[in-house]
Amino acid sequence: MIIDQPIVSKTAYFSDETNVFRLAVSTCNHLGFAFRHPVRKNDSFDAFEEAMKKVRLANVDLLLLGGNMFDENTPSQEILQKTVGTLKENIFGDKSINYEIVWGKHAPNYACENMNIDLPIFIIHGKKEASFGNECNVLDVLHAGNYVIYFF
Repeated sequence: MIIDQPIVSKTAYFSDETNVFRLAVSTCNHLGFAFRHPVRKNDSFDAFEEAMKKVRLANVDLLLLGGNMFDENTPSQEILQKTVGTLKENIFGDKSINYEIVWGKHAPNYACENMNIDLPIFIIHGKKEASFGNECNVLDVLHAGNYVIYFF
C-alpha cells in the first residue's frame, strides 16, 4: 500500500502558529509579601507584573497560577485592589481564543459576552489561600469577578 500524503517536518509543523498552544505556569507569587515594609512593599507586585508582561509578550494562550498567589489567607483591600488592577491590565484584549475547555456546568470566563478576555488564567489555591469549610476565600472573589478561573 502506497500513501501519497506529504510528511510534514517538525520544524514546519511548529512554525505554523495554528498548531502551537502556549501555556505559561507561575507559582508562589505571594502577592502582598512584606507589604508593610517601606522599601520591599511592592516587590511581589513588581515581579508579578513583570511575569504578566512576559506572558503577554510571548503570546501565551493560557496562564496557570499554581497556588500561593497571595501571601495571606485574607489579603487587605489594598492588596486585592492592586491585584485586580494588574489582572485588568493583562487579561483583556481582542485576541481570539481558538480552543475550547470543558468546564463543568459553567462556561469559562473568556466565553462571557460582556468581557473581552484574551488571556484566560486558571488558578488553584495553595496553602495560603485555602479555605476551611464553607468559607469564601480571595480566589472565590476573583473567580466571581471573572478575572480568573478558579478550580478547587
